[in-house]
Amino acid sequence: MKKILYVGQIGIEGSASCTHVQNRARFFTNIGYNVYGLSECPKDRNDKVNNTNFIKYIYMKPFPGKGKIRGAGWVADQFLGFHTYNAIIKAAKDVSPDIIILYELNSIVVEERIRRYCERHNIRLIIEVTEWMEVENRKEIATRGIVWQKDIQKRYIDKRCGNIIAISDFLCEHYRRQGCNVVKLPPIIYNFVENNQVLRDKNTVNLQQVRLVFAGTTDFKDYLEPLLKAIRKINNNDVKVIFDVIGPSADTIKNMLKCDNPVQYGIKCHGRLSHETTLSIVKKADFSVLMRENKRYAKAGVSTKFVEAMSLAVPSICTAVGGTDAFVSDGVDGFLLKDNSEHEILNKLKMIVDMDSSEILQMKLNALKKAKHVFSEDRYFEVTKFFFERKRALWSRVKRNRVIN
Repeated sequence: MKKILYVGQIGIEGSASCTHVQNRARFFTNIGYNVYGLSECPKDRNDKVNNTNFIKYIYMKPFPGKGKIRGAGWVADQFLGFHTYNAIIKAAKDVSPDIIILYELNSIVVEERIRRYCERHNIRLIIEVTEWMEVENRKEIATRGIVWQKDIQKRYIDKRCGNIIAISDFLCEHYRRQGCNVVKLPPIIYNFVENNQVLRDKNTVNLQQVRLVFAGTTDFKDYLEPLLKAIRKINNNDVKVIFDVIGPSADTIKNMLKCDNPVQYGIKCHGRLSHETTLSIVKKADFSVLMRENKRYAKAGVSTKFVEAMSLAVPSICTAVGGTDAFVSDGVDGFLLKDNSEHEILNKLKMIVDMDSSEILQMKLNALKKAKHVFSEDRYFEVTKFFFERKRALWSRVKRNRVIN
């Protein structure tokens, strides 16, 4: 079998990137490839992921030093990439891959050096792109520099490789306009709930309540404050909506609400949980929520948590920004919000609370049906095989801006 060397920050237990790549590896294995994953060595060795039938992990040597010295070495490597480049070359010599996939690698220097290495050794190089952040979304100087560097990659550097796996329509069109050989490949899911197991949580039904869930962070992507305030209003006299919040700390939620006891308004703060525990809570919900701004980062990405929720027959309430929400048919397998205003959210919650239990159950079944159609591997087998076998876009063609369909 041919071999793929997958490179990125992909070997930390429970991380979204790890889940993403494990599913990708299973998909590529089913196409006919052996997959090896090259990852940074996590700070906590217990976070290392075990090998599976679909991917064998290779870990780079830890960055030298401890504490701030180690941290400074890591930051420097995100730009100059000497440590990462040497690790990739060593793995490439050991594995002898037919394809190297760079999954959201930060360093421009590494990408360029690996591109030249692959050309010399007749290895197919593919860039996988799953996000496109705005620089102003980050406050730390080092992080802003990394995000700026990735912006330059997407505008000018990635097209030199010419082979792109894009997670969304937005990214797919961007690279096609640059003349790249592109395949659109959204998250692939393998564990779908069975139709006959799609039920509403008994405790919720008995109390005539609607259960919502959020799983993620509130640092720069997702926005919760207007939703929390809307839930507080609708639950002011009687708890009609139960809201499970996974990820943000209880103090973060309290500060947003200006309230010391969110539970009295039906808001349960779980903090950070394992991936398995998170999914056990998500599958009990009636709806998940995904609120994002109308910006490039929201249009370019596809939320892993959204896809996982849909695969568990949990439809989503999303802001209509043209990203992940593109998978939602309003009122059929989820709901779309015009904006993130408290007024808009409150009106939608009132409508959902008034829904009959059978209507919510039907929406859950519709969401599962959509997920099985859109996020199953069968849909992408042929197009991905064609992408892997197709000759890569030549840089001379890219310079002439000739689009390869």
